Amino acid sequence: MNLSIIDLLSGWGVSFMLVLTRVSAMIYAFPFFGSLAITVRVRIAITLVLSFMLLPLVGVEGLGFDWNLGRLALGIGRELAVGLIVGFGTKFMFEAFSVAGTFAGRQMGFAMAELVDPITSAPQSMVGQFWALVAILLFLAVDGHHFLIRLLMQNFHLVPLDTGMLQPASGRMLIAGSNEMFRLALRLAAPAMILALMMDVGVGVLTRAMPRLQVFFVALPLKLIVGVFALVVSLQLFQALFSVMYNEFQEYVATLLATVRG
Repeated sequence: MNLSIIDLLSGWGVSFMLVLTRVSAMIYAFPFFGSLAITVRVRIAITLVLSFMLLPLVGVEGLGFDWNLGRLALGIGRELAVGLIVGFGTKFMFEAFSVAGTFAGRQMGFAMAELVDPITSAPQSMVGQFWALVAILLFLAVDGHHFLIRLLMQNFHLVPLDTGMLQPASGRMLIAGSNEMFRLALRLAAPAMILALMMDVGVGVLTRAMPRLQVFFVALPLKLIVGVFALVVSLQLFQALFSVMYNEFQEYVATLLATVRG
């Protein structure tokens, strides 16, 4: 009896395994689709449904039937790499909001107020978590989830099955994305950080002018009030900047996807 079962798999069977691998990697890395707040069963169901829907549309004519264990393992590795690279590339914009909230929260005196993020199950700044949720709501408001679903289809056209390649350009694009993430984080956090800094300077001047004043009891609640005001101002800023950020996000993902084309 032949121990290899690969010979028994048709081209469609192999194609489904490759499609399932790439879709699973992308769903795992996508923002909020891969959230730990979504149960494993739901994520598995979403992955299977999308894979079955994409299989007839992908096109499998060029794969052939001469598959063995080595080629199948290489193909699965390629699809896994493509899915993870593209999936993680979609996270930078959302991480920018989270990092910005962490920067602003520490400057506003919320450094000790940490919550367990339901998306990552890790401790995170309260302001960072709030801003990350705001980013998700804005993303859904502009039908960004539709873009992610379209990306699942378009990436198979741009990078057909078993053709993805790990290129140095992919690494450079991911590094550029992380740099852009911190730049956006500073832009988003700048108003709140400037207000908090002005508050600290004002408290310092007040301390020198009135040495007997109990600065701690005055500065802490005042700083919280200024922090809440800064959060309100920042929400207005987010609405103005998000459309520009979303367009840049789409261009970045398209460029990143082109770097893994074989």
